[in-house]
Amino acid sequence: MHNQLKWTAFGLSLFILPPAGFAEVWHDTVYTLTNDAGANEVLAFKVNHTGEIGDSVSFATGGTGTGQGLGNQGALALSPNGRFLFAVNAGSNDLSVFRLAGDKLKLSDRQPDAGVTPVSVAAGHDWVYVVNSGDDSIFGYQFNEVSGKLTPIANSYRKLSSGSGAAEIRFNRDEDVLVVTEKAVNKITSFTLDANGLPLSSHVINSAGVTPYGFAFGNHNQFFVAEADGGAANAATVSAYQLLADGSIDVVDGALATGKTAACWLATTPNGKWAFTADTPANTISSFAIDGAGNLKLVQSSAALENHPTDLAVGVSESELYVLSGGDHTIAVYGINYAGALTKKFSVSGLPAGTTGLVAR
Repeated sequence: MHNQLKWTAFGLSLFILPPAGFAEVWHDTVYTLTNDAGANEVLAFKVNHTGEIGDSVSFATGGTGTGQGLGNQGALALSPNGRFLFAVNAGSNDLSVFRLAGDKLKLSDRQPDAGVTPVSVAAGHDWVYVVNSGDDSIFGYQFNEVSGKLTPIANSYRKLSSGSGAAEIRFNRDEDVLVVTEKAVNKITSFTLDANGLPLSSHVINSAGVTPYGFAFGNHNQFFVAEADGGAANAATVSAYQLLADGSIDVVDGALATGKTAACWLATTPNGKWAFTADTPANTISSFAIDGAGNLKLVQSSAALENHPTDLAVGVSESELYVLSGGDHTIAVYGINYAGALTKKFSVSGLPAGTTGLVAR
């Protein structure tokens, strides 16, 4: 299958062979997860400085997926130092760890999950947590950055709301608080962690918008959540939240209308200036400016960009946005201009159905 991947630019298929002796300079590497029910794999794509995407290389996780969408964001996560990649195996209920070695991924560990159906993973320097949609729970591991090994943390298993429909889990930048979106019950839950990585207390708030889904942190312990509003036509919203010193959460701004349907996935630029949402049924990507106080302003909401976009990742230089689309099984590359607007560069097709998760380094 991977031999059939092709570049597409502005609707035209391009099969480009570099001149003899040409040495390609790669800009980013993008990773996604096949979520295959028989043998789960990470797919790695190199991207050059013009946005062209090379052929994929696959790496087996040793576990299995489900073969279908997980209703999630964050099936993959990079360690803060960029040396390890974590992948959920939703079918076999475990977590895989890869060491990044040049262009290769080397499987360094695979550990069982105390919960059922892990759909999202949060990676810190010392702790790694998964959120489980099958039994509405979180579970944690101690992580050794030297060996690349995970050790399950005793008594770290915690329950969420019943029927939570957990979508994503993330650490704040200080890695002392975990945040979880519970899309089916319209709640956002945070857990403060002690020095051993154990959840001490939880704080639960009602989300500003309906169906809180994917989210990302910006600056100053602020985070931004895409809200699908149950898929109601043109009713999707985005909200900004402040994580307080005690681990509780306040609403900063929201729910701000996107004017589109079902904003599910969200990514921010590392500088905290821009946020992007994937509005899946509307086939659009929306751009938002973030001011210093965490307030949001809709910049661009373009029609007919992608066929059911299902995840987002910002490139290392903050000048590219990568978009995974489930409708036609592609990854697209967009340039981000100085005003936060997007321009499509290239895309690669031929991904398996059920592919989930997207990170770039």
